[in-house]
Amino acid sequence: MDKSISKIAEKGFLVSPGLEVEEDKVNSFLEFLKNLETKPCIISPDLYETFLAQKKEIIVKRPKSNRSEIETKIEIKKNYVQKRKETALNDWVNYYSDRYERIKKILLNREEMRSVISIKRIESMTGRNEVALIGLISNIHKTFSGKYIITLEDPSGTVSVYLKEGAEDVAGELVCDEVIGVVGVSSKNYVYASKILFPEIPRRDPKKAEEEVYAAFISDIHVGSNMFLTESFGQFVKWMRGETGSAEQKRIADKTKYLFVSGDLVDGVGVYPGQEKELIIKNIYDQYREFAKYMHRIPKDVQIIMIPGNHDALKLAEPQHPLFEDIAAPLYELENATMLSNPAYVNIHKTKTFSGFNVLMYHGSSFDHFVAEVPKLREKGYERGDEIMKFLLKKRHLSPTHTATRIDPTPQDFLAIDKIPDIFTTGHIHYTSVGRYRNIHTINNGCFQDKTEFQLKVGHNPTPGHVPILNLQNNKVKVMRFV
Repeated sequence: MDKSISKIAEKGFLVSPGLEVEEDKVNSFLEFLKNLETKPCIISPDLYETFLAQKKEIIVKRPKSNRSEIETKIEIKKNYVQKRKETALNDWVNYYSDRYERIKKILLNREEMRSVISIKRIESMTGRNEVALIGLISNIHKTFSGKYIITLEDPSGTVSVYLKEGAEDVAGELVCDEVIGVVGVSSKNYVYASKILFPEIPRRDPKKAEEEVYAAFISDIHVGSNMFLTESFGQFVKWMRGETGSAEQKRIADKTKYLFVSGDLVDGVGVYPGQEKELIIKNIYDQYREFAKYMHRIPKDVQIIMIPGNHDALKLAEPQHPLFEDIAAPLYELENATMLSNPAYVNIHKTKTFSGFNVLMYHGSSFDHFVAEVPKLREKGYERGDEIMKFLLKKRHLSPTHTATRIDPTPQDFLAIDKIPDIFTTGHIHYTSVGRYRNIHTINNGCFQDKTEFQLKVGHNPTPGHVPILNLQNNKVKVMRFV
């Protein structure tokens, strides 16, 4: 252990007390540190645990199928494993500091940010000066005249930013706690912004697999609910097995080798007051056992990648760790299933000559907040989940506002989108919508639960039984209906 710590220290890292690194893992741990988007100042035990969590199942390679001869491969890029400890005030400070540094690094790639200064330096300036700042929005104020003033914060201090013409065009898209770039003129204690910069997704070429292979995307099955659509979900499983559909649909099923399940596998128990009246399976173990029966019928050459959602049996705060092995034991018995956290990041179908598709999976619990609070998203509502996903991609964060969802203040901001995906898939809002943003597929899945009383009250119109199927060779998406 001492040799390992010495080797890490020799690379210029400060080592936190209590860090223990096995000698056979120190080289790969150093490589992991080298490839981090934001280089840490202090190497903590939590950071080493994150490394181990990503290394446990780094590559999952299955044999060729006895159906179509397509070999599959999964590489886990990001998977959160919970570290049990009490949350302290300093954890929040570290969490938001990490977010700031991660997003700042992205923004510094923008030409306008090449001469960025700290907010503290503005205090010593006299007259009017052109400035570029990067900061976190701590407050948004709309004046009686309809103008916007935001409070921008960085580690050195805060400043009031008045949005001038040009910058105010995006005022309605700004949310608290996101990290942005500001270009403008400083005068006394104000900055008059002419331009607001989001971290954004850079322009990039689309990816195409070398062979015809498909990925299917589902979520919000809600097994255990009295509104769970058993016949519809059963039809989907039969199609995956090639037992139903037209000749062309059966051919696609034969080549569908990846199934992404983005949370709310079961309806859960005690999720909301009075839920027991709406359950036909009232035991959480039995709910997962029933769901597993369906998954065991999926062909073994199909790789199933599952993450939890807010109805699943674990903490609500995000990131959520993978499902508990004891509660969801029948799912862990599946030889073709990979159980991951919410969110998670994987690479699929990589070959010697193709880099594979990077897939970001997130259940989507933050969506409700942004549909309610952002005017442009509120206009389109829950029927345009792809627009919510585009909004979050531009922010490079899955839940930029502190109150958008419950947060677990991890040492690294696990919800930051610092790795750019090729596919971004979510659930939660029960409405299928498919889009594309800067060559990223944005796929919001439907559900396998009928319209609930709650959805009726708030005007939701779910699309049960709708399943997006993506052709990885030509980038075309079909939405199949199992209703």
